[in-house]
Amino acid sequence: MIPTELPTINSDRKSIPRILMAEDNQINQRVGKLILQRAGYCIDLVSDGHEAVEAHKADPYDLILMDCQMPTMDGFEASRQIRSLEGPQPIIVAVTANALVGERERCLQAGMNDYLSKPFQAEQLVAVVRKWSFKAA
Repeated sequence: MIPTELPTINSDRKSIPRILMAEDNQINQRVGKLILQRAGYCIDLVSDGHEAVEAHKADPYDLILMDCQMPTMDGFEASRQIRSLEGPQPIIVAVTANALVGERERCLQAGMNDYLSKPFQAEQLVAVVRKWSFKAA
């Protein structure tokens, strides 16, 4: 399902956007969190798609960085479940090591808004977060 309206980061909060990173690799978690903290963002971490869905249900996030290949529930299914929820919809950015032709389209079809290929540079991660933060202004 491709969203008909792209969500934007909640500008009502007048604060730094709430960011969740769903990533099963602990090193990637640490690196992503450090990069975004150094850029001035706060970030929470979960290790699989099921945890991402539950975390968003408990306290909605503005932006979710979603690894596509995770145990328990992958990022595609987690994105579909989040899109089916009532209430505020986050921006979901696919973060994947799979650079095959058609992968970006598969991510968008699952309800993700953007795509970031691993490995990425720190500047690329910050740029995608800023891109979506800017859309809220």
